[in-house]
Amino acid sequence: MKIKSQSINRMNFRLYFLVGALVLLAGCSPKIPFTQSVREKHNLTAEELRRIQFYLSDPVILRRGNSQSEKATEEGALVIKSGKNIEQVSFKANTPGTVSEVVSNSAMKISFEDGPEKMLVFSTDKNGYYALKALSWERDGKGTINYGGQTYTAAPGSSNAILLFKMKSLKDVQVKEKVVKGKKLN
Repeated sequence: MKIKSQSINRMNFRLYFLVGALVLLAGCSPKIPFTQSVREKHNLTAEELRRIQFYLSDPVILRRGNSQSEKATEEGALVIKSGKNIEQVSFKANTPGTVSEVVSNSAMKISFEDGPEKMLVFSTDKNGYYALKALSWERDGKGTINYGGQTYTAAPGSSNAILLFKMKSLKDVQVKEKVVKGKKLN
């Protein structure tokens, strides 16, 4: 009787251990690049894309500014005051975002905050990654981007940003168990 109880306890322990390990592994999914091949392989619809949590791989910094100059005469001298107002929007690496619009089979608008037109466009690059898209990229790595109804200059390095996501692969394993009671001599 004691042997049967020990074997059931071992079996329960193994089952709980296996379930716990699966839950732990599923919760620790690494972030991987979102690619066109992933989108096509899983035939992801616009609605399915809207339910995926995306992340930025690298920081993105958007800047815009205007110069101001004033001239005046003070105490018989010409005084020229100049300055610059800079507005900066920063997105850190791993900032979470969601699909706000599927533009085409290879481009999406991703929102990282609420607000009208506050989205960045990502489209497939030559490697199939969904990379930050600008109206134009310059050789020095700066780009022109529309964000929130304004035109910004993306800082060098922003062009490296791609979309990341988590993908879990769970295999449905069903164990059907039969406990054999043994066979006695007649």
